Amino acid sequence: MSDIYSTLWTLDHNRLRRGVDYRVTPCGDRLFRFVNQDTLENVPTYRAFLNLLDNYEADVNKPENVTEKEKNDARAFLNRCLDTEVMQKAHNFLVEEGYAPKGKKGFKDMLYDMWFTPYTRTHSDKAQRQVYFSRVDKSANVSSSAFEHTFLGETRCGHVIGFHNWLRLYSEECLGNIQHKGCKWCDCGCDDRIIFTIDFDWKGNNKTRDSFFVGTSPEFELALYTVCFLAGDGAKTEVVLGGQRVTITTYKLNGYIGSCYPILEGDSGDNLLDEGLDFLEYLENEDFGPEMGKRRLKRIYEEDYTKWCGRRCETAFSQVLRTLERNDNVEIYSNNHGVDIVTILE
Repeated sequence: MSDIYSTLWTLDHNRLRRGVDYRVTPCGDRLFRFVNQDTLENVPTYRAFLNLLDNYEADVNKPENVTEKEKNDARAFLNRCLDTEVMQKAHNFLVEEGYAPKGKKGFKDMLYDMWFTPYTRTHSDKAQRQVYFSRVDKSANVSSSAFEHTFLGETRCGHVIGFHNWLRLYSEECLGNIQHKGCKWCDCGCDDRIIFTIDFDWKGNNKTRDSFFVGTSPEFELALYTVCFLAGDGAKTEVVLGGQRVTITTYKLNGYIGSCYPILEGDSGDNLLDEGLDFLEYLENEDFGPEMGKRRLKRIYEEDYTKWCGRRCETAFSQVLRTLERNDNVEIYSNNHGVDIVTILE
């Protein structure tokens, strides 16, 4: 199965060439110094992707009003992707593995449901969450989708969540909406790097450790994330792309895609994040979750987890939880009784 990922990389014929189609300065005041506009304007998938950028409300606390035009824009983007060899290869592979229907229309409908079905990331209580995801209550505060979160980014309480696409970052840089805060998570002198991990502010909202491919086509990323989500090794799938070891992270949120992003080997060395991910693995192994009160989670962390697994440097629970939330591993909301509830994204 591992060959499918390198095959998808090889079939990304619309990938931009570094130094020719784009130039980056990771440690400068903006990441992109040049991008070939002819490619963005003339390649159908790029053009269709860029048409989607203004279709969404970034604030997850504000409901989306999805118009027919916006639905048609999404379907047009999927049509253009399905015309490419890389997406066709992903489709054939998923059919062979039993994860997708054979027909093109059926596969497109599946992709639309996976990526563009609106759902909610902000909940008043657990009951509302359960009712909405049973698809009975259509009046719920739907303010997110897998595509919006992963490719375009969202904001919540002063923080950026998602936002794992280089085209989106470039577009927002051109509009003056990005303020870079350094490139401490990667080697600025690496000329063959296919993934960057940077910190920045977006319209006054903070993003820490944003990780994304650079130069890859929209259809490649959609194909890769879809294959990893459906047929990968759970939340983290180890792959080799362009000779570089990469971890593709695909989290679930109540059966939907919660978030997808790549991590280049050597970029994940953050003690708080590593501690948090170890804790989440412990919870999964002990069959805790996926939703519980913050106080109970704190007790498990400070008592059971510490006893059996130990903590790195006696790390504070609040720091670990905050890191996991910013990294899209958990979500926190208050129920009707004012109790903080933590939801673990699978």
